[in-house]
Amino acid sequence: MMLVWEEIHGFTSPGEYTRFVQYIEGQVMSGAAKELPADPTVGKGLIYGGRWFRDVETGAVWRLVAPDPPFRGLWEPVVPNVRG
Repeated sequence: MMLVWEEIHGFTSPGEYTRFVQYIEGQVMSGAAKELPADPTVGKGLIYGGRWFRDVETGAVWRLVAPDPPFRGLWEPVVPNVRG
């Protein structure tokens, strides 16, 4: 079963964030996703860290950054830095 993850730019409440964490941790427990160590050098929009996850089927890597008011948190795909 292919996971369909969509970007979240701001959780609407602490409860929504908690439910999302439970969902993604359930994906890890089921084997559909794997938690990875965060790359401290990646920070889209200067927001670093968070928890990183890989979709086992597609290999796509996403990160979850907890809310820290006024920042409302995010869930976004990780795009590798291009260095040249």
